[in-house]
This record gives sequence, C-alpha cells and structure tokens, in this order.
Amino acid sequence: LKFAQLLGEPRASFYNRYGVAERPELTIVSNLKREDGEALGIADAGMLWHTDASYLKTPDMYTVLYGIEIPHKDGQPLGDTVFSSAWGAYDALPPEMKQRIDGLRAVHSFTAHLEKKRAKGQLKRAPLTEEQKNALPDVDHPVVRRHPVNGRKCLFVTEGHTSQIVGLPEQEGAQLLEFLTQHITKPQFQYRHSWRKGDLIVWDNCAVQHLAVFDYGDIPRRLHRAGIFGPVPV
Repeated sequence: LKFAQLLGEPRASFYNRYGVAERPELTIVSNLKREDGEALGIADAGMLWHTDASYLKTPDMYTVLYGIEIPHKDGQPLGDTVFSSAWGAYDALPPEMKQRIDGLRAVHSFTAHLEKKRAKGQLKRAPLTEEQKNALPDVDHPVVRRHPVNGRKCLFVTEGHTSQIVGLPEQEGAQLLEFLTQHITKPQFQYRHSWRKGDLIVWDNCAVQHLAVFDYGDIPRRLHRAGIFGPVPV
C-alpha cells in the first residue's frame, strides 16, 4: 500500500467484502474460500479484456498487483496475465479507420460487464447491492483517448466494459465495437506475464488492456490489488 501511494491516491474498492482487513484500498483477487465457505476474494477478475475501472468517470490510471500465492502444475506457473498495447493497436489502424473513430464516444458499463460474464457462465462473485448499483451509473468516454502524460492516442474500448458506441445505429455500432476489440487484442500487441511469488506488477490502464488466464481450476491463487485514481479521459 505504501508503494501504491507513491504513484498517486489509491481508490477504495466498492467491493469491500473482498478487501484486505483494515485496508480498503487493497482488493483480494483469489479463488480461495473463507472458513465460513464464502469467497475470500474476487474469483472471476479479468476474465474479459478490459482496463480497470473504465466504467467510472475517473478510471484507474495505474494498477498495482502483488503475487502472494501462485498456482503451479507439473512445475509450471499458471494464471498468467496478458497485456495488449492500446497505443500500438491505434497506431496500426488504417488512416480511414482512425478518421472514422476520432471524436466518437462509447458507453462503459459495469452492469453490462457482469451480464456478459453471466451469459458466458463466468460470474463467480456476489451480486451487487442496490447501493452499489446506484453508485455505478453507466458513463461514456472517448473511443480514442490521449495519454495524459505523453499525449499518444490510445484505443479506449474493451471487450469487458464497453457496451455501445454513442450516436451510431445499434448494428453499425456493434460491428465497429467488435472490430476494435478484436483488433486491439491481436498477438502482435501482446505481452504475457508468467507470475512468480513476490512479483509486483504495475501497469498503465490508458496504455494497455489486460486479461487473466484461468487455467488453474481449484489450485490456490491469491493476489492483492490496488488501483490509483486517474483523470477524466480526453
């Protein structure tokens, strides 16, 4: 937590039921269970490509993730995290597509995110309370945002959190969103991290999207996560 505070202000998670005791800024990501049988942490975090907290007006600028218990099978680590470059993907778009999407905005929705997971049979977390739902209204952000530090253009639509393109007919918007989310996750933009116990990973949620690999089943896994407040995307 002290390290995370060097990067900015950590955000207290609305999923406080999965927080580290007396440290609401730290969220447990884990498939472990408590003694009463309830989940110790968020077991389905990262199943869809996303950037952290893009469903908020001020998405996380940085994420810090600390590996405490890493699953292994036959001596090989499991539960990798895959990252994809949002500015690399934008730079690789043809000029006509860049022109088409510049100025467009897209809706980011945590409610839609949970529905996508439910439809895929991936949802493993407790349902939101009414208070939590009311605190998480849908927001819209630029489809192409500028990095707040270096000004580079980055694609800012994701498989997990983006539900629609504002102002386009439903079918046209859905086709464009599908094209962009598939484009940004092409292998040439990716880095795959294999975890070791004690690894501390920091990433920039404007510059990259990420995905968790769920190949470990019930083999114990536990990480602690901190998200750092970012600016309103422009």
